[in-house]
Amino acid sequence: MIKFRFKSILMTMVASLALTTGVGAIGSFNTHANASSKTVYDLSEWQGRLTNKKAKNLSKEVPFAILRVQYGSSYSDKTFKHNKALLDKYQVPYGVYSFSRYNSSAAAAREARDLYNRAPNAKFYVNDFESASISRRHSNDATAKWVDTLRPLVGSKKILFYSYLSFMKTYASQALSKYDGYWLASYTKNEPSIAHVLWQYTDRHYSSALHKKVDASKLREQKSWFLGTVAKTVNNNDANKGQKVANKQGNTEVKPAAASSAKTAKVVKLAAKKAKAKKATVKKTTAKKHVKKAKKHVKKVTHHKKKHVKKSVKKHHKKKHVKKVHHKKKHHKKHVA
Repeated sequence: MIKFRFKSILMTMVASLALTTGVGAIGSFNTHANASSKTVYDLSEWQGRLTNKKAKNLSKEVPFAILRVQYGSSYSDKTFKHNKALLDKYQVPYGVYSFSRYNSSAAAAREARDLYNRAPNAKFYVNDFESASISRRHSNDATAKWVDTLRPLVGSKKILFYSYLSFMKTYASQALSKYDGYWLASYTKNEPSIAHVLWQYTDRHYSSALHKKVDASKLREQKSWFLGTVAKTVNNNDANKGQKVANKQGNTEVKPAAASSAKTAKVVKLAAKKAKAKKATVKKTTAKKHVKKAKKHVKKVTHHKKKHVKKSVKKHHKKKHVKKVHHKKKHHKKHVA
């Protein structure tokens, strides 16, 4: 009875030790998995101030974070300086973004300079342009001015463009190629095929480190790509067609593996065909306008000429009639005499 009880106690102790070891092992595994995660968070004052504990745990959960610095030029994020200091303390790399509100090229340049001045030590920079504050006619020029102004300030650090696909196509499709990469926002089940380096797929990802739901994005490049400098490549295709893209800084955006090269070629061919058809339509429409204008002019001239002829005939008849009446009067006078 005593032996049995001792054996039972011993087995319980061994089991407890094994369970404790197992939990530790599981915990270590999760920490390792999170530290090498390909999911990153973007944080602003809406997620609140970090604490030492949260920042420390965050270092084990994400490869880097992306902090909001400003809303336009006039408003600075209330938590940026505090959160940046804690990320530095726990060696969490960070990039920064500006929620853009520019309404002209001059305003875009000012916002870019302010972003750099407020965060000169960031690993990379993002133009978050997702809300219309400028007309479509001028938006591409202003968006290009933003990156052109920032480039000499940050040197070879990455500069990204963030937006929803439809907004980007409407307001910034021409300027996109000037950026080092596209951070695509699309809360869809299937990942869009357009070339991008980050995919923001949800605003409801639960963070164990922060104990709340946050915006989360999937990396489509290695961590070193974001934290390093611009790489040299040779591709030079259009980002809007979902292909690899080398911009003026020489960097290549990578499309998801799901979109095949055959599909890409088909899209490119179709786009070229549409462009050609559009050009032909414009040409045809212009020609029609010219013909219509010419016909209108001819009609006007003809009408004017006819009117003039009619007027001349009328005048001639009137003169002839007056002459005839005069002759009649003269004849009558002679006869009476």
